[in-house]
Amino acid sequence: MLWKQTPYVRGCSGLETTSTSASTSTSVRCDYGPALAVETQSFFAAHQPVLGQAMGSSSIPPSPRIMQHNQHHSRVGTAAVSMLAAGIAQFVHHPVYTFKTHRQRASTLSVVDFCRQAKTNPSFLFKGVWPRSLGCMPEKMLKMQAYMAVLTYMEERAKPKSEVGKLVTWGVAGCAAGVATTVIGCPAELLMVQAQTGNVSVRQFFQEKGLRGIYQGASVTIWRDIGFNMTFFTSRQGFISLYHRQFGAEPQKSAKFALGVVAGMLAASVSCPLDVVKTRMQEEHAAKGRWYVQLAMIARHEGVRALYHGLGPRCLAVPSMMSLFALLQESMEMYFFGDTVLKH
Repeated sequence: MLWKQTPYVRGCSGLETTSTSASTSTSVRCDYGPALAVETQSFFAAHQPVLGQAMGSSSIPPSPRIMQHNQHHSRVGTAAVSMLAAGIAQFVHHPVYTFKTHRQRASTLSVVDFCRQAKTNPSFLFKGVWPRSLGCMPEKMLKMQAYMAVLTYMEERAKPKSEVGKLVTWGVAGCAAGVATTVIGCPAELLMVQAQTGNVSVRQFFQEKGLRGIYQGASVTIWRDIGFNMTFFTSRQGFISLYHRQFGAEPQKSAKFALGVVAGMLAASVSCPLDVVKTRMQEEHAAKGRWYVQLAMIARHEGVRALYHGLGPRCLAVPSMMSLFALLQESMEMYFFGDTVLKH
């Protein structure tokens, strides 16, 4: 009688029982790693009669220590993948963010002037790239961890069946992602905007304003992030669900990227007015006052159109970056762990 562990196969593929004159060999394919065949208690309970006959025992309890160890490493790996994907996506799109910042300022920079300045000094395109890229890494990690934690909790407790229930679940999880984003995203964006608009280095900023100044503009940033993430995650998940119902299969990576871009453009458009206010409250010579007062003043003195300054580069950079981030996250999750964080 022999219990043998099988090579790594994603998902439990059932039992393999072979009989010889000497013994019966039973194996279970499970999804915890190349050299480790571990399954949950429920699986063994479901197949208890077969396993009992094959192995002469009524149950085979998995080791809780091993399962906790694997879950811990899975969470750590997921966080690391999120950070790496975020850093790459932000660095690639940073020049477009520089253009967006200058379009949203009160003294807006024209496209011609921006191109002329970039041609004269190419490093101008990457001002503030390091604090933003480094800050983006833990920011996106917190975003995804918050999103998945709330999504898992609501799916386990509420078990939404209807489309409306699913939309509410995705929206609430997106709201949590927005709040988590602001914690690190606000200081990182502030340092980026300060560098882009006034050549203020990180050292100069902390010398002048100290740690108390790192959440300048946070009051509007959190509302912008909540609105953006609720719209993005709800529409992206909704588009993928619609695709699955329409074609009866999961979308390919190229289709997922395209659906993410569409969802990101929608989210970027919805949150653009608050992003304009945020930029003006974070630039070197920042506007003073509460964010909703600034919003009303911009609309009154410059027109509602001014609230959508920088919408073009924002709709180019933000959706593309978010979709690239999600795609990199899923691809690296699949490559390293054989599973994805964004489950559909």
